[in-house]
Amino acid sequence: MGAVRLYDKPEQFAEMMARQLSKSMGLKVRSKIGEPLLLEILLDDADRQDGKAVISLHQTYDTYMAGGDLNTAVDYMNNIVRTTVHMRMENEMKKIDLARVYPAVRDERYAVEAGNESPMLSDPFLPGLRIVYLEVHEDFCRIITRQLLDENPELDEEEVRKQAYANLKASGWVEPNMRLPHPNRPTCVLQVFSEPPHPIDCQFLLPEWTSRYLPSQYLIAYTNRKTVLLLQTGDRMDTAHQARDAAVKSAFKEIVERSCRLMPSPVSNRIYWVNNGKTKLL
Repeated sequence: MGAVRLYDKPEQFAEMMARQLSKSMGLKVRSKIGEPLLLEILLDDADRQDGKAVISLHQTYDTYMAGGDLNTAVDYMNNIVRTTVHMRMENEMKKIDLARVYPAVRDERYAVEAGNESPMLSDPFLPGLRIVYLEVHEDFCRIITRQLLDENPELDEEEVRKQAYANLKASGWVEPNMRLPHPNRPTCVLQVFSEPPHPIDCQFLLPEWTSRYLPSQYLIAYTNRKTVLLLQTGDRMDTAHQARDAAVKSAFKEIVERSCRLMPSPVSNRIYWVNNGKTKLL
């Protein structure tokens, strides 16, 4: 039997999250007018634009509605609390630590909605996705925003981008946690890249690595913030029709959809077909 959902409406879910966040942090938390799943956290008593943090609950709510598991929302909320406490208590949090910055893939809707109040440093990627830049700490991550860049006038955007990819390269190629052969299609192997020590999404963009570690044709999906799924197959995928056929018959499409729907911090259920260095939305 599935879990019983207590908060079926976005307004109910947002109210619960706002109430718990306010209690945990001792700050005023409220939904934006007309956008209940966008929460404003007032970091001080003044209702100033630069004294607010805005978070999007859209993907967390979608995951909760799909599986009914409130633990996902609680984990997300705890991460917000940790990050906000650091922001309030450590003046050094205004400084960007370039040694900790990495590129990461996020859903385009998230990048737009969460960045409405404080635009992120981000770049277009594949259809429906954008690349953002994170400063990665042991117990939390923070997004590099343009407001944060203004606090670090000695840095410019290109320097942050360049160092982020340098950090990724210095960390080396991260191998998949699992390689699972398909029981009925021995030519298909599912590779699961999960729980990496740092964001690895963009390692699949580096030609010097993809040519060394990956075949010339494969399917890839950025399903969650800590999970990338890749399907390697011995079958030909020279056309979009062949690639879609492989995605369906190998159950890769179903696995991607379930991973995005049920796992924490979803990013996208889109599948991308890589063919000789060119990537297209399937």
